Amino acid sequence: MKYALASLGFAALASCVLLAQDAAPLAFDVASVKPNRTGESSTHIGHNGGTLTVTNATLKYCILRAYGVADAQVSGPAWLDTERYDIVAKAAADATNDQHPLRLRALLAERFQLAVHRETKEASVYALIVAKNGPKMKKEEIGDAGDGDIASNRGHVTAQAVSMNHLATFLAGPRAALGRGVINQTGLDGRYSFTLDWTPEGINPSGPDSPPPILAALQEQLGLKVETRKAPVEILFIDHAEKIPTEN
Repeated sequence: MKYALASLGFAALASCVLLAQDAAPLAFDVASVKPNRTGESSTHIGHNGGTLTVTNATLKYCILRAYGVADAQVSGPAWLDTERYDIVAKAAADATNDQHPLRLRALLAERFQLAVHRETKEASVYALIVAKNGPKMKKEEIGDAGDGDIASNRGHVTAQAVSMNHLATFLAGPRAALGRGVINQTGLDGRYSFTLDWTPEGINPSGPDSPPPILAALQEQLGLKVETRKAPVEILFIDHAEKIPTEN
């Protein structure tokens, strides 16, 4: 049975991946993939040179990272949201972070037998832009270093030296739950560090000092906002996926 995913080419990270499809396939040199049975809800992803570390991630989350899929547009088997995994994948030390999505695709195909095909249509998306009073994030002076890391838990984000493309990808994913894809139109180059706190949808504020909903938090804390635009939406059909990854 086939399941449909709707995804966006909403981040430059994902766009670079799509443009590189005709190049020789990239893959990690070695990888460990293990089920995570801790029962924790938080997911962490980190990059260190050629190493990608993903902790307590669902397969859907991995697909989001590999293909630029907007979570709210995903239609698939329920276990994509429930089964969690730890991944440590290593490439050459000089491998760049913008290559990780392609390498992650190859890893998902090898270890989960993930097979997909795609179609495209027009749909509403969010454009991430700078608010009237300008950005409120710390810009990092890190030269040509690769993209940084976003660590998240429900209603809280700590970002270290991340691009606005990376933030747009995060906002389109399951932790932010904006309900549609996000494209980076901030015009901000470089890498930024920040924290973001909000009250997730469906959670009652615990008191007058509770953080605001995420869109208000973006503007108040980061100096960013979103506007609705039309953009091409990629429909990703999952032809096959295994719940149990192949052995290390």
